[in-house]
Amino acid sequence: MNTEVPTLARKAIAELLGTFVLVCFATGVIISGVVPFMGLALSPALAVFILILTLGYISGAHFNPAVSLAFLLLKQMNLKEFITYVLAQLAGSAIAALSMFVIFSKAKSNVVHSGVNQLAHGTSFLTGFFLELGMTTVFILVVLLASQVRANEPKQWAPFSISIAVFGLLLTFGPLTGACFNPARWFGPALASGYWNNGALYIFAPMIGSVLGVFTFRYLSSGAGRNPA
Repeated sequence: MNTEVPTLARKAIAELLGTFVLVCFATGVIISGVVPFMGLALSPALAVFILILTLGYISGAHFNPAVSLAFLLLKQMNLKEFITYVLAQLAGSAIAALSMFVIFSKAKSNVVHSGVNQLAHGTSFLTGFFLELGMTTVFILVVLLASQVRANEPKQWAPFSISIAVFGLLLTFGPLTGACFNPARWFGPALASGYWNNGALYIFAPMIGSVLGVFTFRYLSSGAGRNPA
C-alpha cells in the first residue's frame, strides 16, 4: 500500500477537481430546469458523498473555504495550506460555472444567474445571514465530529453523516437562502453571471459559522473517549 504523503500541489489539484464537480452537480440541476426540488437537494449531497470517498485520502475533501478555515483553527493545516486550498476551491468553482455555458448554453445559464445562491422573496438580508451562519455552524460541527476517531470506531460513517447533513440543510433551508454554507459554491456562479447580490452574506456568514462550529466542537469533544484537536 502506498503510504506516501500527498504533496500540497496534489492536494490543491484534488480540491480544485472536487469543488469543480460539486459546483457542477449543484448548479447543473438548477440550470437544466427539469429537476424537481428534491433533486436539487440530493445532487450536491451525492457529489459530497462520492468526493469524500474518492478524493478524501488526498486532500481531506474540504471543497469549502469554511471547512478549510475550521481545520486551520484546529491547527490541522498551516496558513500556506489554507490559502492554497481556498484558491484551488475558488478556481474549481469558477471553472465549473463557466463550463455550464458550454454544457447548457450561456443564455440558459443566465436565466438563473448560473445557479448562484439567492435569497427568496421576503427573506431579509439579516435573516439570510443568520440562517447561513447557523447552517454552517451545524455543518462544520458534523464534519469535525464525523471525521474524528474514537476508540475502536472507524471513520467509514463520515461520508454518510456529512452528505446526509448537506441533503437535510438543502432540503430545509434551500428555499430561503439557497442553503450555500460554502463561499466557493457561491463564488463561481456569481463570477460567471456577474450577479454579486448579497455577496457579503454568502462569504462572511459561512466563515463566521465555521468559527462557531470549531468552538462548539472543542466544547463537545473535550470529554472522555475523544481525541480533541
